[in-house]
Amino acid sequence: SIQHCVLEWVDIVGSRIPLSNFRAAACHPSYLEQEKKLGSSDPSSVSLYECFESFTQPERLDDENMLYCSGCKKHVQAMKTVTLWRIPKILVVHLKRFEYRGTFNRSKIGVLVDFPLDGLDLDSHSPQSSVAEDDFVDDRVPMVYDLFGVVNHYGRMGYGHYTAHARRWDESGAEREWAEFDDENVTGVADTDGIVSPAAYVLFYKRRLFL
Repeated sequence: SIQHCVLEWVDIVGSRIPLSNFRAAACHPSYLEQEKKLGSSDPSSVSLYECFESFTQPERLDDENMLYCSGCKKHVQAMKTVTLWRIPKILVVHLKRFEYRGTFNRSKIGVLVDFPLDGLDLDSHSPQSSVAEDDFVDDRVPMVYDLFGVVNHYGRMGYGHYTAHARRWDESGAEREWAEFDDENVTGVADTDGIVSPAAYVLFYKRRLFL
């Protein structure tokens, strides 16, 4: 008789199939390389501060995205750097939850991004002057933000369900009470620790305008 073995690759560490049970697969170079990468760090969790650090790191362009140099008249693999030009009053952070790896290989990224509910400090990423003269935000106020909304996605790429967490706020600050919105159901949140989860997709922060 013919025996078949079907494997489904997933992104969430800990739920993947323990290939060490399969001797032939465990000796394959691709498996050993992947185990080395997973063993060197914890890809199941990352802080929002680490995301900002990675987003602003210099990156060398690859062969398919070379820049035309007006000096040497050639396409070169230049260094690209992304910086925050102006810090806004309302900061919307869109986390990359879906990854395209090919025509038939698209997956959801289930890494937990640990983000603060209060006191997100972006002073280290702020430009010299973040506001215009006619803006009512005082530059002397630190670049500190409080979270007031989260959009969550449950499911996989192509289908799923959206929920949200939110709280009221005004110029004086944000309320302590959170609510969960799930279709027509609105309930209070007793444990705010559950707001920070791998389902978080879009984060909404409000800058503290006054001390």
